[in-house]
Amino acid sequence: MIKDNLGIKFFALILAILIWLQSVLVSEHRSIVSLPVNLRNMPQNITLENIPQNIPFTVRGKGLDILRLMLAKPRVNIDASGITPHTDIISLQNYAIDMPENMDVTLLGPAESDQLAIQADVFHQKVVGIEPVYADNYTQKRMKELRYSFTPDKVTIFGPKNKIQSISKIKTMPIEQEQISESRVSIELDVPDAQINVSDKTVLMNISGAQESSKVFTDIVLPGVYLPSRVAVRLSGPGSVLEKLSIQDIKAKVSAEADADGFYGVELELPEGVNVIAITPNRVRRTP
Repeated sequence: MIKDNLGIKFFALILAILIWLQSVLVSEHRSIVSLPVNLRNMPQNITLENIPQNIPFTVRGKGLDILRLMLAKPRVNIDASGITPHTDIISLQNYAIDMPENMDVTLLGPAESDQLAIQADVFHQKVVGIEPVYADNYTQKRMKELRYSFTPDKVTIFGPKNKIQSISKIKTMPIEQEQISESRVSIELDVPDAQINVSDKTVLMNISGAQESSKVFTDIVLPGVYLPSRVAVRLSGPGSVLEKLSIQDIKAKVSAEADADGFYGVELELPEGVNVIAITPNRVRRTP
């Protein structure tokens, strides 16, 4: 019996909702609907900021037609041909709305104001250079030892004059240590503002070489029993690499066979990028 009563009550509730919904949809109402803004005939040398995406309009019509209007979201077309730099208000007296067909809705006008607040500025362009930014101190120090260039070495930025007039260079995204191991690598640019456009979003960084340094290491121990048992070496390579190089990183080895004079040649195993200038002595004798 209780279940039957619950079922009847639920059915009555659904029926009441349907009757109410039908009444709402077929009767006439006054409502507010937000419609998207579309500015027509914008001057090419003008850029706008803080433009409202939608304008609330007061409308009158049957509930079903108002619902259809909300779903269709017709655009409010406003003539922007008269906008000049530093304009801060557009009149909403003259507008056109692309109303869908067979929709009996009366537009009563903007619900809040008959003016649209904007910020107009001169659309400007400027040529600026590229400024590298580094992810860490090691990469920055290493890059100072490299000969590198950007292609292109300048880019053109476009946007509101008040946004770009203080920009003299466009920075790169942080350059990682791994990127500078290549002779050419694509680097993204860090655009400082969403309203600024850049002619190139990436540049090519060309790395052509390094400024070489040299360093002397003494007491490099030879494997086996030779006379002398230690040698000194002068090495060349990038300064940042030589700074971190230790005797333990230098492996000396002796040739397997002696030359005609009974000497064995000394060779070195070195990290990549490091080269031998001199080994003293570069030949040794085996101790009897």
